[in-house]
Amino acid sequence: MKNDIFISSRVRLARNIDSFPFFLKDERAHGLSNTVFAVLKQMDKCEMYKMSEFDDIMAFAIMERHLISADLIKNKRSGAVIVGDDEAVSIMLNEEDHIREQCILKGLNLKQAYDRLGYIDRALAKELKFAYHKSYGYLTSCLTNLGTGLRASVMMFLPALALTKNIDDCLKSVARAGMVVRGVYGEGSEPSGFIYQVSNSKSLGITEHEIIESVELAAMSLAKAEQAARNMLIERDAAMMKDKIMRSYGILSHCHILPYSEFLSLVAFIKMGIYYGILSTKDNDALHDLIEQMGPASLEVEITNKKINIDKDIFRAIQVIKNLNKNIFVN
Repeated sequence: MKNDIFISSRVRLARNIDSFPFFLKDERAHGLSNTVFAVLKQMDKCEMYKMSEFDDIMAFAIMERHLISADLIKNKRSGAVIVGDDEAVSIMLNEEDHIREQCILKGLNLKQAYDRLGYIDRALAKELKFAYHKSYGYLTSCLTNLGTGLRASVMMFLPALALTKNIDDCLKSVARAGMVVRGVYGEGSEPSGFIYQVSNSKSLGITEHEIIESVELAAMSLAKAEQAARNMLIERDAAMMKDKIMRSYGILSHCHILPYSEFLSLVAFIKMGIYYGILSTKDNDALHDLIEQMGPASLEVEITNKKINIDKDIFRAIQVIKNLNKNIFVN
């Protein structure tokens, strides 16, 4: 299986403290953050950041790295995030739930992400009494998370299904299997750059391992359909496909102004070119990392830090050209 289809795997656990009201706004919120941080510091290198420390641009830049959610950004009063040294693990505090633990790993690695997060969750459970009901499982602010509190998701690159107009039928099929499909930033976001996030819609009456297995099976099913669609595209009109890829490469490697939406559309065809062997790369992961780095907020932070006066879209063009010259080659 080509690894460009499976971008990343995320496992998230929603937890709340017994006897505490949802949406904490008093001193208990800060006390909870300090307790969680004290536990995690004993386990691994990590840092805690309060949302009140960030302006909106910095907060959105962190969201573009998938470390926090849009809901956490809104909670300047008591929101915080604890980030592990390698940024694979982040713990959001006082978001929709008191604690939202998440682990993101590259590729299709849900089981490994769950194992890593489970170790953290068990350590926290020794210090904190989680809200739990013998019939309903972990109690959460949103009913869709009731039960295990687990949301497993796979970020997938599905350009061929979209280009062949088969994406809607495939997404309806996984929805019938109990999955939900969202955009890059989860609930409320739209797919961009042919990137979709597939996750479980049910958390009650099913075990954690069953959730992991069902999401993994749905992701594998979509990946097989994507591969079939890619074969169809190149067999149906190889010249047209190569033209789209080379035009995208030409624009990205010579542009002067590059809006983010156009970048996402064009870089998708670069990835397709690598898949078909029309282009080659030194580092496949570097291309996905570039997508995060070129986000509007991330670029604005970089421009500010470098103390340069330049338009974001022009700066993006410069950075993309530099990356393509080092990493992408025409075969």
